[in-house]
Amino acid sequence: MHALKVFALLVLLPASTLAQESREPPAVDGVVDTQARIDELRRPERGELSVLAPTIAPEEINRVVLNRLMQEIARDPQTTATRLAVNDNQLQDIFITISNALSFINNNEMANIRAMCSAYNNSDLEGDARIQVALDAYKARAKFTSNFISRYYRVVLGDIETILPEISRVKFDAYMEDRRRRIANAGAVTWGAVVENITSGTETVQFHCRRQTD
Repeated sequence: MHALKVFALLVLLPASTLAQESREPPAVDGVVDTQARIDELRRPERGELSVLAPTIAPEEINRVVLNRLMQEIARDPQTTATRLAVNDNQLQDIFITISNALSFINNNEMANIRAMCSAYNNSDLEGDARIQVALDAYKARAKFTSNFISRYYRVVLGDIETILPEISRVKFDAYMEDRRRRIANAGAVTWGAVVENITSGTETVQFHCRRQTD
């Protein structure tokens, strides 16, 4: 029986292959070559993509996760307390710690914009080269800020962990890792100007900087 099934399969394969081949349209002048068109569409376009918004940098993820945790505590404290295995006092301490951190630090976007426009207005270059100088200045200043935020929120995480018993610390660490992964995979966007490349950043520079010199 097994040999018969194998034989039947071998017989049917050429027939199905022939049937598939027969469905291919003949090459006719003036008719679009479907496969060639598909291959053409699959090839990446040349040039830069116009980025709509930058995604969250790794240095910013802890702050985003902790701020969302604060929102979860405010919205549903009982469920959050159960998830982290903490009591009401510990949950309140977590909330206050995150809230104090949020009020203490910000992204300082205006400093990034000032650095960008200063570089643009002081540059002797023209065209795309001048735009690129401005974008690089923005990115450098923004990186300085994000590095500071990253270091600061590592301290905040340490402060939270010191008030937690061992089992709660394990659950808190698991919560943080899960939320970090979700945010990273979701491609969440961050605040700030769009300065990923010349294509996406030219409008930003023109809006913030060109009007200062016109």
